[in-house]
Amino acid sequence: MPCPCGSQLPFDRCCGPYLLGDAMPPTAEALMRSRYTAYTRGDIGYIEATLASDRRAAFDPVAAKNWATRASWLGLRIVSSARGQPGDADGVVSFVASYREDGKLIEHHEVSQFRRDDDGAWRFVEGDARAVVTEPKRAAATAKVGRNDPCPCGSGKKYKFCCGR
Repeated sequence: MPCPCGSQLPFDRCCGPYLLGDAMPPTAEALMRSRYTAYTRGDIGYIEATLASDRRAAFDPVAAKNWATRASWLGLRIVSSARGQPGDADGVVSFVASYREDGKLIEHHEVSQFRRDDDGAWRFVEGDARAVVTEPKRAAATAKVGRNDPCPCGSGKKYKFCCGR
């Protein structure tokens, strides 16, 4: 099964070891991808554990779980990353997370800040949501997507197993 983070790697060779606690993400981008994957799986414990310690008091795990399970996660696209490599102390990752909620396609654009903790682990500090774009009205003459065609949302799944449900 491909990892939900969009890396094209199998889950057990990508974000799986991080979510299971068998390894630590080596870069800020790897942490960002694993956090997205945790949301797709409803693993809010991982989301909380990967927060910077000074940010955990403001975290609402019940609200996060409700949102994670309400959304149908469609894909993650990394726009850019700065710093955040194994030798860095901090990093920035810009991304777009696509999901469907209440029948609307939402693209969540965010620039996230990360830093290393004293133990060397990457932690999420904060995110700046630049835009949330809902699905635009479709033109009258759009091409029909077949049920076995790749899903147009970019998830890599067949349409029938993704947005065609």
